[in-house]
Amino acid sequence: MEIALVVLTVIGAFILGITVSWLAKGYVEDYIENAAYSKSVTHPEMFDENGDMLHDDLMYVRRENPWADYESDDDDD
Repeated sequence: MEIALVVLTVIGAFILGITVSWLAKGYVEDYIENAAYSKSVTHPEMFDENGDMLHDDLMYVRRENPWADYESDDDDD
């Protein structure tokens, strides 16, 4: 009886290991593919006239959300 329990545990662990590694492989491949694509994509505004990468400090403008819920002034009624 103990031998059967050990054999079933080993077989179950083997099947579980195969399943987990197969699922993890898909996530890792997607991550590597996405990282390679992200590394190859560059924005044209990051280059100067000669095509060299700019190494200056970057500035960005963050706009406020125009659809934000503002309190209306019509609450005096």
